[in-house]
Amino acid sequence: MRYVHLVGTALALALAAGGQSAAPAPVASTGAVVSDLKADPAVRYGMLSNGMRYQILRNATPPHNASLRLRIDVGSMAEREDQRGLAHFIEHMVLNGTRNVPEGEMIKRLERAGLKFGPDTNASTDFQQTVYMLDLPETDAETIDTAIFLLREVAGEATFLPSAIDSERGIILSEERTRATPQLRNAEDELSYLLKGDILPDRLPIGKTEVLKSVSQAAFKEFYDAYYRPDRATLIAVGDFDVDAMEKKIRDSFGSWTPRGKAGPELAPSRIAARSAESHVFIDPGVPNRVSLSWVRPPDLRPDSRAVRTESLLPELGLRILNRRFQRIGAEAEAPFVFAGSGKSEQAERAEITQVVGIAKPGKWKETLAALESEQRRAARFGFTQAELDREVAEIRTALINGAAGAATRPSNALAQAMLAAASEDTVFQAPADSLAEFDLAVRDLRAERVAAAFRAQFAGAPLVYLTAPTPLEGGEPALLAAYQAAAATPVSAGAVKQAAAWPYETFGKPGGIAERKQIAALGVTTVRFANGVRLTIKPTDFRRDEILVAARFGNGTLDVSPAATVPAFMLASGAYGLGGLGKISQEDMQEALNTRVFGADFAINDDAFVLGGRTRPADIATQLQVLAAYTTDPALRPAAWDRLRAVGDPIHDQLQSTPGGVFNRDSGVLLHGGDRRWAFPTRQEIAAADLAGAKALAAGPLASGPIEIIMVGDIDVDTAVQQVATTFGALPPRKPDAMPADAGKIAFPAPGLVRATHKGRADQGLAFIAWPTVDFYADQKKTRTLNLLGQVLQLRLTDEIREKQGTTYSPSAGHNASETFRGYGYLAAQIEAPPEKLDAFLADAEKIAASLRTTPVDADELQRARKPLVENIIRQKASNQWWLSELANVQTNPGVAASIEQGLGQYQAITAADLQKAAEAYLTDVRAWKMEVVPDAAK
Repeated sequence: MRYVHLVGTALALALAAGGQSAAPAPVASTGAVVSDLKADPAVRYGMLSNGMRYQILRNATPPHNASLRLRIDVGSMAEREDQRGLAHFIEHMVLNGTRNVPEGEMIKRLERAGLKFGPDTNASTDFQQTVYMLDLPETDAETIDTAIFLLREVAGEATFLPSAIDSERGIILSEERTRATPQLRNAEDELSYLLKGDILPDRLPIGKTEVLKSVSQAAFKEFYDAYYRPDRATLIAVGDFDVDAMEKKIRDSFGSWTPRGKAGPELAPSRIAARSAESHVFIDPGVPNRVSLSWVRPPDLRPDSRAVRTESLLPELGLRILNRRFQRIGAEAEAPFVFAGSGKSEQAERAEITQVVGIAKPGKWKETLAALESEQRRAARFGFTQAELDREVAEIRTALINGAAGAATRPSNALAQAMLAAASEDTVFQAPADSLAEFDLAVRDLRAERVAAAFRAQFAGAPLVYLTAPTPLEGGEPALLAAYQAAAATPVSAGAVKQAAAWPYETFGKPGGIAERKQIAALGVTTVRFANGVRLTIKPTDFRRDEILVAARFGNGTLDVSPAATVPAFMLASGAYGLGGLGKISQEDMQEALNTRVFGADFAINDDAFVLGGRTRPADIATQLQVLAAYTTDPALRPAAWDRLRAVGDPIHDQLQSTPGGVFNRDSGVLLHGGDRRWAFPTRQEIAAADLAGAKALAAGPLASGPIEIIMVGDIDVDTAVQQVATTFGALPPRKPDAMPADAGKIAFPAPGLVRATHKGRADQGLAFIAWPTVDFYADQKKTRTLNLLGQVLQLRLTDEIREKQGTTYSPSAGHNASETFRGYGYLAAQIEAPPEKLDAFLADAEKIAASLRTTPVDADELQRARKPLVENIIRQKASNQWWLSELANVQTNPGVAASIEQGLGQYQAITAADLQKAAEAYLTDVRAWKMEVVPDAAK
């Protein structure tokens, strides 16, 4: 289970679900919100006689799947001081024993039905709600009946046995340790400052450890009976099922639910008082230099309506324009900040906050503060041009048009989440076409002057100034306030109007000829090799209407990176490649020139290729390929973008060393690859000294001349794909054949032993990791899949022993990682975060479990609970464009790729308990294990 918490990141104090609520809206007898906005007519709304609401929507993407969401209208803000953390604790407990489901059995029942704990079975608690989520891999009667039955148990049948409570305490306390990061401490501090005197900052869902350690069974029952009541519940069901049948199941199962005891009290309204300009400083080694200006006011609690949405849209448009201006300033070499932006958010019906925030370059917090203040004030005083407004309107409208075009193939889990958000906010859930129509109505004849007036109203009164820093601020809060006052006293003038640039990359030469064209009929794939050596793989699908995913894979990725090029490669993959724009146009100008087009240009370095990718639609496929071809042939790598990334080296390292998980992520790459520097995370000094020339050399070498493979999956016909690639990548000069160093593909797993590292976080935080070397993916695919399944069994064993029985950790993890690039390289691993004094015991327990897997075959039930969720997930993923985009890489050059796609499911189904035991005997031996512990730094 996870709980939604606030994190003090760049734009806002973000709540996940339930973060932007409206006042309780009028509802019809069906439970639907009454408004002048048109609700999606495909949704069936209903209300039982006991007050419980439901929403049902038939949707066949993916086929035979369904998503259920049970929302209980209670979160951590309902807790008394002596109940802090109880809402979230109850979320755990109701999945761990009810009147008709013994302790520890609920998750196992779901696993037998093919739901994996975590991805398919989850729950969350935030300030205002608790949500239980099931994503069903099948919609047969048995699976749906099981899901509905278990949700009904959650709703009113929890038992809260004292022994189960005591067992779960350790898990809850482990979750508290895991969540105790500098970012959460920052969020709590910032909320306390901005919402001074309100209950919200003192009600983070994880609660207080003193309460968690001592809360009694009576307290659980009191809270559960007070708030888990039918009139606080909404069940959302979306999927490939008969709506009438689903409605009957809901009515039959939940109609008998009756409330117990006295209903819990409603929250008193917030009291946000006007304040003069104030300042506050938060110091923690794990936070960046971040400065913000916040305007806090009472929340807007009016019911959802067309007028309310329009009033909300106008300032949002102004903030988007302001963000665009910050983006341009940030691209300049002299910009004092790495990032700056603005946003407006509702904080759980307690307050509305408009915020301008920036991440400062080292030593530049005053200049960042001045830039934030002056740009906000410039926009408030001089407004916006009509061209600026028209751009934002066009960009939003393009997204809405694209959403409407793909409405028929939206995935069920995304629809369920969208309906859940509307239910939690008491807003109208609309069909995409109706959302587009409402937007067009709202922006018809809209003038920049009207937007400017709405924007200006967001900044009435003095702001609350806030600064985070890793080291104490000289002069403290008075110095911060004085810096703001000095900035506010500086005159501002209207900014210069910049003319829009034209897109300059529409032609790349004579379209390329086709050297070879083939079919892989079993996969529904067409392959093409152009005369210049560029390879194209096309997989037309109907999974998502109006969606095409494109990947341009060139060179050989990590195989092409020498140890000397490790730091430049890291910088390129961290954003320098995209942020640097193109030789003939900057990234900012490109976004403006193509603002009505749907395209992407994400850059990554895989083990076997450099990858540029994007998501587009049929109408914009030409633009998408032009953008990718331009980034392949003419990346600019501008110094300003490079310097922005060099400036974050210290904050990145400060954040990583503040938690055990951060240290592990920083150090484990190079350690698990036998010290190979291609997997080394650069040091502070290396990032600060990173030379742009090294990146340019990398771009001029394998990125510019290596082999190219284009993969295209989605709503496209083959001939169109061939034609568009012929005019872009097919028109490029011939690419050189592979020229990798002979030893580039060699990699070694570390020698057995234990490595210890230290972190600078809390003294009760630690991490342990154990890995056994195995094999690469293609050496023997059946063996690899057997090891994959063995990893799932290990995960089940760890969850049962380390989480459920011992209560040592919140979320143990295990799995198999087999390289598709480096021969002979793979490992099966297990990991936990736990108190330092329990790490050695975990490693010993992991070896005991490994020994039991060597000596005793897994039973039929455990095999089913490991295999069925894995198989069902593959079936679900095969109905997605993203899966095919990933799986088709190298299909033209590696025969094992097509075989893997065709045979994978069958191989998993054929694995026996004896196969698993044989794999464990071969690989899970103590003498082969490599271990790592991350413990607190005693000297911190």
